[in-house]
Amino acid sequence: MEKPAAKPGNNPWSRVSEGLDVTMVGDLLGTHQNDIGAGALDLGIMAPLGIGEEFAIVFGDSFTGRGFGQGEWLSPIGAVAEMDGNGRITLKRPLNSGDSVRQLINYRHDNNLTLIPSDVININGVLYMQGMWNAGLGNIVETQIWKSTDNGRTWTSVGTTSPRYMRGLGNMISWEMGPDGFIYVVSSDFRRQDSVYLSRFREQDIGNRESWEIHDPATGTWGSKMGKPMLSKNMKAGEMSLRYIDGHWVLAMFNAQTRSIEVRVSETIARNWDEIAPARPVVAGDGNWRHRQDENNFTQLYGGYIVPGSTLDNMDLVVSQWNTSNNSRYMSTQFNVKGLDKFFGIAPSDAPAEVDRGAVGDQTVLDVNESDITQDALDRLDKEQAMEEATDVTLVPLN
Repeated sequence: MEKPAAKPGNNPWSRVSEGLDVTMVGDLLGTHQNDIGAGALDLGIMAPLGIGEEFAIVFGDSFTGRGFGQGEWLSPIGAVAEMDGNGRITLKRPLNSGDSVRQLINYRHDNNLTLIPSDVININGVLYMQGMWNAGLGNIVETQIWKSTDNGRTWTSVGTTSPRYMRGLGNMISWEMGPDGFIYVVSSDFRRQDSVYLSRFREQDIGNRESWEIHDPATGTWGSKMGKPMLSKNMKAGEMSLRYIDGHWVLAMFNAQTRSIEVRVSETIARNWDEIAPARPVVAGDGNWRHRQDENNFTQLYGGYIVPGSTLDNMDLVVSQWNTSNNSRYMSTQFNVKGLDKFFGIAPSDAPAEVDRGAVGDQTVLDVNESDITQDALDRLDKEQAMEEATDVTLVPLN
């Protein structure tokens, strides 16, 4: 028997934002997927691999059995994925070598130790991953950054950071390279209680976080000391996904304050993001696990990761869900969101022009205006012709 739909409440946070067209595409695991050796997934952080349309997707605490806590505990794991013809994420094979997923970083889960990935980025063909070492979930003992030069099969450390860096508000991050060559970072603590801060660095400084510059939106300056957060209004930051799309900075994230996935869009990143009213494409709603699970009632949600290839008018997000009362639901799910461009008032002319591949070679698309040639132009042509005639060019076959 199908569960009833949750009744919408009066709280605007409990409803999908007006004007958005949201579709719950489906879970990332199931009979429609290739078997990669995992039965329960967490998170789903993505970065393009630069090989066709394939991308890496990295998961947190995952299990080889059919549910949470069943089978072998692995974190992080990864897969090579791409979108199929129906716009659905397809897991093609493990990111590691072999037929089944293995931990991307080799360690044991002694004393509940686990490594939770924050984000993955591709910089000039090199994958970088930042993760948080947890001695029990939420008790961060260190953060670390790794790199992979073989598309995620193997990883080496490039640096570790104390959990006290930025008073803990640099522990959980998301990052993206800007058009100016800086890698920009949004960060918070892994507590779902705090604001969001902005910093930046050059690739050569990726392993030395003490050299990263922190932005203060109150003064508009970058420096080594923390200033005001970039985002604090009605904010208890959870997982974040920062990407540069169609000439705009897009921040998708879980906000524990509103119990929803929120998306904000801005042409500039170094600003006060509290000025941006968020779109909410997926919300916990006013229902619970007894009601039908969809974009208006996605109980105990978190995550909210942007899928590579997304545009402002057609964006896919991966959202996680965990029924902590009985562990009956522990999965990452894909949602498609249309209308963010209109929600934020972004006209097609605001985004970089796309090449119409179907018009390549079609001369009818050219707009040609004829003008009478002037005497000055004739004189220049005569000189150019004389120079060409004075140049004796001999073609010598290479064979």
